[in-house]
Amino acid sequence: MKVTGKLITSALFVIVLTLHGCAPPPGQSGMESGMETFGRGMAGLVLSPLMIIAGLAQGLAFLPYTVGASLDELNRGLVQAQAVSLNESYKATYHMPINDPRVDQQTGQIAGQNYGFGQHRPEAMLEATQAFQRLLISQGMPPDKAKHYALVGDYTYTRTRGQILVAVVYRHTGMEPFRVVSKETGIVTTFRPENQGWRTAYERDVNGRVIDEVIDWAGFDYAILRQNKVVAMLMVIAAESVKSGKRSPDYWPVERRWAAGETNQIIAESANRVERAIRAH
Repeated sequence: MKVTGKLITSALFVIVLTLHGCAPPPGQSGMESGMETFGRGMAGLVLSPLMIIAGLAQGLAFLPYTVGASLDELNRGLVQAQAVSLNESYKATYHMPINDPRVDQQTGQIAGQNYGFGQHRPEAMLEATQAFQRLLISQGMPPDKAKHYALVGDYTYTRTRGQILVAVVYRHTGMEPFRVVSKETGIVTTFRPENQGWRTAYERDVNGRVIDEVIDWAGFDYAILRQNKVVAMLMVIAAESVKSGKRSPDYWPVERRWAAGETNQIIAESANRVERAIRAH
């Protein structure tokens, strides 16, 4: 455990350095976010089942730690945690089991397929919500209840900094339209699932009624969502947060800080919290 603790601390040191202003390499557009560097730093660290269990308890903030883990490592931890399996997540998200010949058993990538996550594709978050609802239904949740759970994102800095703030919410309006003051324009707008604004968290509508209760959230490197395995783990962690009855009202002040540009600080705070939990195991 002492060796593991040193590896995690070293990886965290890398992310902190990057988050505090290291210049990007020549030819790289924008700022390389700390989470991408962090994921590479964690690639050589074997996550024990106990570490994965501890990470799951931290919610979506644990997601970047799964970047370098193999499917087998993650599966062993999920089985021991009695959590939703990666197999169920792959079936809900990609319509295939993890033992499908197209799935690389080390990286989790699916050969010959590009699902468009982490690639600035507007429909991706809605498709993620639909996959998440399928996963919840596969775990026994009635469809009428599952339709109230959604994955949403703040895309403010995805292009300029390569960072995204993601949340899983209980949406009181389900898949129906809602009317709010748009965060983009400041104009009262009705958002439907096909609109980008619908895929953003909103606390209340124009009449003051609650729209979203945030269950879990995390800020991280947008590019890690290009990994099929990471998106599948996002679904697993989100489902576990729903199962636990978790609520995260602290999201709303974090969202305001994120919009104000404190992305690096927020990511570093989450990394510190996860690091402390994993080091204990």
